[in-house]
Amino acid sequence: MKAIDSRIRRLQDRFCPNDGQQRLWFMNLVGGELALDLDRCAEILDECGFLPKGRFCIVNLCGVPDGLDAKELEKYLRKNGAQTCAGNERHGGSEVAYRHDNSW
Repeated sequence: MKAIDSRIRRLQDRFCPNDGQQRLWFMNLVGGELALDLDRCAEILDECGFLPKGRFCIVNLCGVPDGLDAKELEKYLRKNGAQTCAGNERHGGSEVAYRHDNSW
């Protein structure tokens, strides 16, 4: 039991450290290109109040229409940002998830 508790604690510390920082995981379609970098997308979602205040958040960018330029993408995120940060029901086999903080 001690070994299991230790392993769970290590996994929690790795994926959700309690260092006061929020971890953002972004999901995007494989091969999909966005006009804005992920840092700017996160800033927009945070400015609009769509990012939850917890330690961990998945941002699903799979529903973003293809071909948006920077202004259109910003407008889309400001209007539809709540759907990108909540639920994530639109998972599919062609998606890839990666960590924004590049710590793995």
